[in-house]
Amino acid sequence: MAMKEVFKTCEETPDPIPTKVTGQIPKWLSGSLLRNSPGKFEQGEQKYRHWFDGMALIHKFHIQNGDVRYQSKFLRSDAYVQGLEQKRIVMSEFGTSAYPDPCKSIFSRMFSYFTPMSCPRTDNGNVHLMQVGEEYYAHTELPFIRKVDPRTLDSGKLKVDYEKYVAVNGATAHAQNDTDGTTYNMGTTYGKNGGYCLIKIPPPDKGEVENPLQKASIIAKIPQKYGAFPNYFHSFAMTENYFVFVEQPFFLNVLKIMAGPLLGKGVDWAFQFHKEIPTQFHVIEKATGKVWTTKYTADALMTFHHINAYEDNGHLVMDLCAFAKMDAVFQFYLHNLRTWSKEEANEKLGDTDNYIARFVLPLDVPEDVPDDENLVKLSDTLASAIRKDDSIYCVPEILTDANFDLPRVNEKYNGRKYRYIYAVDVYRTPFRLVKVDAQTKENKYWSEENCYTSEPVFVEAPNPTSEDDGVVLSAVVRADEGKSTCFLLVLDGKTFTELGRAELSQPNKVPMQTHGIYVANM
Repeated sequence: MAMKEVFKTCEETPDPIPTKVTGQIPKWLSGSLLRNSPGKFEQGEQKYRHWFDGMALIHKFHIQNGDVRYQSKFLRSDAYVQGLEQKRIVMSEFGTSAYPDPCKSIFSRMFSYFTPMSCPRTDNGNVHLMQVGEEYYAHTELPFIRKVDPRTLDSGKLKVDYEKYVAVNGATAHAQNDTDGTTYNMGTTYGKNGGYCLIKIPPPDKGEVENPLQKASIIAKIPQKYGAFPNYFHSFAMTENYFVFVEQPFFLNVLKIMAGPLLGKGVDWAFQFHKEIPTQFHVIEKATGKVWTTKYTADALMTFHHINAYEDNGHLVMDLCAFAKMDAVFQFYLHNLRTWSKEEANEKLGDTDNYIARFVLPLDVPEDVPDDENLVKLSDTLASAIRKDDSIYCVPEILTDANFDLPRVNEKYNGRKYRYIYAVDVYRTPFRLVKVDAQTKENKYWSEENCYTSEPVFVEAPNPTSEDDGVVLSAVVRADEGKSTCFLLVLDGKTFTELGRAELSQPNKVPMQTHGIYVANM
């Protein structure tokens, strides 16, 4: 199947190369689309098992005067550099366990097996890019972030550990940037007094570029309920005045994580989904860090990606990509992606029970309201909330019949009432782009034979006249038997039709990607 070409190791392109532009790329579009992705799936003779395991490859599409140039470099993480030097997998990843160094003595190797927590944790930041002030960092969900120069894509000089500044053992791959330049993230603290921590990262002092976490602090903490089973989360919601943390019944079994290296298991082995446990939404005040005692619950779900959230007449509206089961985590093993037929891929990827949910949390709930009264008073949603036992039980509106993930919105509307969602339908092949009108429920699609689209990024036009006045950028990988090629696709934000594309002439340069950001005038 041609899809296997999308998930193969690619070479880096350290020097910018030209692309062939067809159609018209707007002259006003001037900046760089920075992308992150797994890009190397073996070290020596040892192979990674899961798409999430690959070594981070940072991409740049530089756009200026209707022209596009492309370059990429592998993130010089310790996992990447030491793996090259030793020709083996030196640090365990999501789905792949590292084995002891064969050059060590038998005693040392046995000691490594029986002290798994002493093994170095990976710093392979292959998920996203985070902006703090004027600096950019590649990161994943472990505590390490590594600085990337957005002009040259050089990395490796500055590795920062969250744990040295705030008491967390990891943080999400989706930090939130507020309008005042403050960055927020959610982290996890394991152990007896473990919990989920809201981290505030003020803008660095003027001239300070070597320590993005210099003034970081924990401003709120939600206690962990289940001891050795901390909740897994990948993102969180932010509005003008609140944050929402979704405590989903999707857990990491810490005992399995510790035993994994002994049994040759990756972190994936430790995931557990308990559909009998309800989901809980925790509301946190942005100004004070106060965690509300009001208990909002819903049926069991799991989510990776929040779409957006906003406040509306005494309600907090939150949209997310939800799943009724955890199968999505396990569909992206490389063996599957490289061997499935198109029919098998559509069957397996489509069997994830994915739905797009809009939850509405009523913020002002009278004490004497009847148990069966709908507490949601907004006229433009079918979502509901009622008193149930000791909680406010929330039932979502299914926002659209489109199934998708990797959602993005116009960043100017992040945390505000909005209308349009841009995303990727990754649950059928080839992956297609979708634009959803959350008001009219209309969906628009872009697809092309054998083309696998990546997370779309909306860039607003100068002097916009509407929320969707701009362009949508997506790095698209075309898969043919024996090779892959890539082009940067530019769509009209309103009509969702193609304006132009910039195609690389060299094959096997760009794999399927995860997340990224657009940086104007760079």
